[in-house]
Amino acid sequence: MKKTEIAAKVFEAMDPVPLSEIHGGDLVVPVTDLAGLSLIPWFCDASVQWALRIALPGKVLNKSLLKKVNDSFIAAAEDGSVLVGIPGNGIEPSTFTLFPLADAVANVVQPGMSLELAAANLGVVKRDWDARAETSTTHGNQRYVGAIDAQGRWAIGRSTPALTVAELDAALACGRMVAMDGPWTVKDKSHASAVVMEWLRSPQANVNPMAVKAFVTLKDGAFTNSDPGMVRKLCGLGLGFFRHQLEGGPFHWEDSGPPRNTQQELEEVARTVVG
Repeated sequence: MKKTEIAAKVFEAMDPVPLSEIHGGDLVVPVTDLAGLSLIPWFCDASVQWALRIALPGKVLNKSLLKKVNDSFIAAAEDGSVLVGIPGNGIEPSTFTLFPLADAVANVVQPGMSLELAAANLGVVKRDWDARAETSTTHGNQRYVGAIDAQGRWAIGRSTPALTVAELDAALACGRMVAMDGPWTVKDKSHASAVVMEWLRSPQANVNPMAVKAFVTLKDGAFTNSDPGMVRKLCGLGLGFFRHQLEGGPFHWEDSGPPRNTQQELEEVARTVVG
């Protein structure tokens, strides 16, 4: 598969999957929240690829609508929409592409446009297109569709999987924490410990649990990071919030293997972080 085919392949996989109306009404958010929303599929499956589709009814859009963001692939589709593909590497989410891309999209959308975010596990990842992806689930096969309203906001009205507005809002809040680097607020120390344990237990978070206690602490009801070089690892902290808060809900996930550390070791790290 060529990288330029990612968007077409993702929508080829997801277009046949039925969309559901968001129960409780549209979730209306700034278009820049596309950054946080894009992490929800990754919270469920490390090996997803991403795609955007921008359309304006009755008008043919040109690929020049968007300026290229590094490691994104823009194409004009036959139906007049613009497609953008973003590769996934099977380890960490492509935040260096997804986050600036959200800003770029926010700068060009206009009322009446349709904006879609989709993700799918296509069986391959960026590091080696001839190798199988690390996972083979469909948990990250998701789609979010909505129109740009008169105020330039994104009114997300349909999704795969089926969601309530409260569920989508809670999931987006976890992705937004990563995209905005906080605030990483918790209800209490019990909540903090549960989030940290979800983070440390997940091989998908791709972080040495023993290193976590060196750069993350709980202070005044929120996690703080003392090492700017570790910001990219905080996608795993967002995963911890997501999996703790959405457990038993409409999203599904599975880890790729057992933790590399014992339960006792992880609990000791959590105690150090939480205090």
